[in-house]
Amino acid sequence: MGSVKRLADEVARGLREVHPGLRKTVVSKLALAVGAMLEGQTPNTVELANLLPLETERQDLREQWLRRLLKNPLVCPADVREPMARAELAKAASHGQTVWLSLDQTDVGDRRARLVVA
Repeated sequence: MGSVKRLADEVARGLREVHPGLRKTVVSKLALAVGAMLEGQTPNTVELANLLPLETERQDLREQWLRRLLKNPLVCPADVREPMARAELAKAASHGQTVWLSLDQTDVGDRRARLVVA
């Protein structure tokens, strides 16, 4: 089993825990995309498509698969991340310790910004 598939299996397990009502196909596809992103350390869709362990012979079909997933209205980034972030923060603070968060905002063009929470 490849590293992307192993990562995807773990991401899928976490998604099923925090989103029990999310469709199985959405969970598996999103987990594959996240696994590829973790493995490739890039948000570039062309590079991610190369890492996807899909049974297709043509590169353009992998890219199309990824674009369709990203356009799916069931995959709302804020809705997917929020329960996971809440669970991790609760776990970090479960022993009564103070949790320190570090925020870093970087502008990505005229209309977008990236916020990293550590």
